[in-house]
Amino acid sequence: MDMQIRALSEKHNVKISIVDISESFNEIAKLQETNPLASVALGRTIINNSLLSLSLKDGNKMTTNINGMGLGGTIIAEFQENKVRGYIQIPNFEVDKIKDDQGSPLSQVVGKQGFLQISRDNENGVPYTSRVEIISGEINLDFMYYIQQSDQVNSLISSTVEINEDGTIKKACGIIIQLLPGFSDMDIDFIEDKVGSLDYLIKTLINTTNYESLIKDICDDAKVLGVSELKFECTCNLEKVMSSIKMLGEEEIKKIIDEGEVVEVVCDFCKKQYNVKPNEINF
Repeated sequence: MDMQIRALSEKHNVKISIVDISESFNEIAKLQETNPLASVALGRTIINNSLLSLSLKDGNKMTTNINGMGLGGTIIAEFQENKVRGYIQIPNFEVDKIKDDQGSPLSQVVGKQGFLQISRDNENGVPYTSRVEIISGEINLDFMYYIQQSDQVNSLISSTVEINEDGTIKKACGIIIQLLPGFSDMDIDFIEDKVGSLDYLIKTLINTTNYESLIKDICDDAKVLGVSELKFECTCNLEKVMSSIKMLGEEEIKKIIDEGEVVEVVCDFCKKQYNVKPNEINF
């Protein structure tokens, strides 16, 4: 079962959240037909977007848009009401385009000539959007940079995607540790000592599903605030499809109706195809 767990340590002024979307992301990767590197890029984006979304109020939505001009093109992740979905523009790019002298493979997939943008939709339907330049293309570092620049919160965020030999997803999980207002240097030192290296933290995440125990290992006084099931579910529907068709403009729509064309619309996220007949189009 995919899940998220949130906990709080009052003793050390720390908030810890963990997300595991291994099952959901396995389904998403199959739909997107991603190669392994695209899977890592898309998976990290969905995981980190989910980690930041855990502070949202019910019904609100968070969307991450990464456009770094890399081999994978635009990457989008959405989280709303414990449901996740994601999309990568070029899911099966030519792997031989990766060059040894141009940075890590992941940074070449994501690219470093662009931005990471996050939009939060509130209950009034008015989104708050902020963006930062991509600094590494590694995604984890870019999310940490975003949090520091946008929210001014001292945070450690890290996610990982482990892939089986057949291309299916073995594990897709992540963790965020955030210092709360009023933290001291002692709290920083404590977390640095307990967490150790990011590599160690990720290895521990990969090898366990007892996330409450892991949180207790980091902060023994931590109290679990909530545990919820997460799942992949697309939010596409016919109403949204009709709205997108109307954006074609009156002249183009009139042409479609006059020529009796059936409009085919395929959802980028779940690949569901909608066939809209001319007599179903109103403008």
